[in-house]
Amino acid sequence: MITSRIQIAGGQILDTYKGYGFIYMSADNRTEAPIKKRDVTSYAEEAGEHTDPRTVQDAFDYKVKFLIEAPNQNLVNANTRIAAFNKALYTQQSNSDVRTYKEVTFYDDYKRVKIVGLPEPISEPTDFYRRQDGSVMDCAVVEFTIHVSNPTKCDFDLSV
Repeated sequence: MITSRIQIAGGQILDTYKGYGFIYMSADNRTEAPIKKRDVTSYAEEAGEHTDPRTVQDAFDYKVKFLIEAPNQNLVNANTRIAAFNKALYTQQSNSDVRTYKEVTFYDDYKRVKIVGLPEPISEPTDFYRRQDGSVMDCAVVEFTIHVSNPTKCDFDLSV
């Protein structure tokens, strides 16, 4: 099994399978953050354009696909695992609907990258299989997105 790990805020670094029951399937093939578009100036009386060669890294989204297997039982199913993972991603004060999402660090051991950013909660599996009689495991394929607003926190040549 391919390993991947996740750290939520300053918490413990957990294997995604051992900690949450998420089996790593695939992720973006990113080897560097994208760069911001270079500034360009052009004038009607001049041919071509003037391009500023300076630029910096730009924000991006990193997507990871996981398979979730879980017994199909009350309070122990794919929905329960997704809900528990999503709840770990934010804090919420009592008597308030406002959620404050925590920074996550995702370690993709297969692609050797460390991605740091704010998570999007998992809200809809891309594939889902469940037998109503509970005779087989629930299977759900989900996509987890991390929005990287500061690419300098990422490492695209991670030592495993």
